Parts: sequence; structure tokens; C-alpha cells
Amino acid sequence: MDESTDQKRRDWAAEKAAAFIHPRPAPTPRAVHFELPTIDTAKDMPGAIAGVLKAVADGEISPSEAQSVVAIIEAQRKAVETTDLLERIEALEGRITR
Repeated sequence: MDESTDQKRRDWAAEKAAAFIHPRPAPTPRAVHFELPTIDTAKDMPGAIAGVLKAVADGEISPSEAQSVVAIIEAQRKAVETTDLLERIEALEGRITR
């Protein structure tokens, strides 16, 4: 704000301070709508990911939105795998105790 200071230095300082004085608003999350196949088994995951990629390619969702959806699909994959492993362990334990 010192008018006796070199103009280039003042411009530089204003540019650096602008981010603090006028911060950019955070993006507003939105609901996204696009087709995904049912995800019941681990074999369904590649199709679901392909659906997300198609939605990005078609401009239905942004890459960052796709990343969020893929994280949800990954959580579903873990749940499916955990259930499958639990069933397999219970089946093995059932064989051993008989």
C-alpha cells in the first residue's frame, strides 16, 4: 500500500496477498447420475469401473467425481471380498470340525 515503493514490487505483493484476501470458494459437491452395473461379486468390479470411465469420457461427470465414485466401488469390493472370505473360512472350518 506504500505508494513510494516500486510498482513491480507492489504488484507482486498484491498478487501474493490476493489468495488470502479473496480466497477461491470450495467446489460444491453435487449428486451425479449415470448408469452402473450391479456390483454383487468381484467379477462385477471391472464393469463398474468401465462405466465410470465412460461417464467421464461422455462428460457426464468430472474426473474428480469419478475418483470419488471409484473410491465407493473400492469400498464395495472390499465388502464383497470380506464376505466371500468369511464364507470360505466358515466352509473350511465346517469340514475340519466334522
